[in-house]
Amino acid sequence: MNVTARLRGLARLMFGNPVSLVYLALVVAAVLFAVVDLAFVQHEDASFSGVWAALLTAPTVFPLWLAGDALWGDAGSPQWYLILTLAIAALVNALLLGLIHRALRGRPGARRAVVSGNWHTQRHGDH
Repeated sequence: MNVTARLRGLARLMFGNPVSLVYLALVVAAVLFAVVDLAFVQHEDASFSGVWAALLTAPTVFPLWLAGDALWGDAGSPQWYLILTLAIAALVNALLLGLIHRALRGRPGARRAVVSGNWHTQRHGDH
């Protein structure tokens, strides 16, 4: 199997089913909420609007953040790294949801024998 077909299959799992699309829409909505809150709302204290995006990408985002803390040490992870890990975690979670969706629904196009009254119709052209 070539690389293009493999990437196309991964993209289909991430974006080609309703479960992953709803999940990614929720993550995008949470990120937009955090961006709008950060840009347009004045707070005396810190805002917790970004927590929703982190919770939606959990548990995948937490090991990535820990890896960043180990990599940068006491200086802390840069802002771009935190945003990048949110995006990566959302895509990994969408892929996992796509795999679960495919496993629960079965593979599309897979031919199965139709059993009707103990009569297997697959070999008789009546399917």
